[in-house]
Amino acid sequence: MAEQAEGLADKHVEFVPLIAAIEKIEESVGESKPASLRLSTIGLHESLAHGLIPHAVGEGRTVFPVLRRVTGSEEVASEMNREHREIARLTDELERTYEQLVRSGMNAGEERRLTELLGKLRGAIRQHFAAEEEACFRILKAELEPDEAEELCLALDRAAAEVRAAYE
Repeated sequence: MAEQAEGLADKHVEFVPLIAAIEKIEESVGESKPASLRLSTIGLHESLAHGLIPHAVGEGRTVFPVLRRVTGSEEVASEMNREHREIARLTDELERTYEQLVRSGMNAGEERRLTELLGKLRGAIRQHFAAEEEACFRILKAELEPDEAEELCLALDRAAAEVRAAYE
């Protein structure tokens, strides 16, 4: 089972660069030209909206029902879903912030607002990854048979692809 459960956890590895991208944008606020900052911000939003969010929805459709079944509880899956909703809310706020930057430009208030938002987003993603890897993947690793874990990985990939296709 270990190899297949690691497959579930490995799906997060592709999103780790998002944290570095957020940090890079945070560091560039006040230092970069407004056009460059807007471009970085919309690029980050696209990565979140078309990468991380479809993955999160896919987990909600595939991984979390299995987690509920093997634990006999709603607790862990419900917390993971709450964290997904918060990341989605912050992603939507990032899009609104980008639109505001396009309309009114960058001033000290907008810089502060963007920096705070990026910090919240970075923290929410980091916290969620840690919680999910600790609780969710640890439980699944202990409870699933290898073939069930492999099918779960495939189902997650299919669900995320379906969501991604619906966005595009």
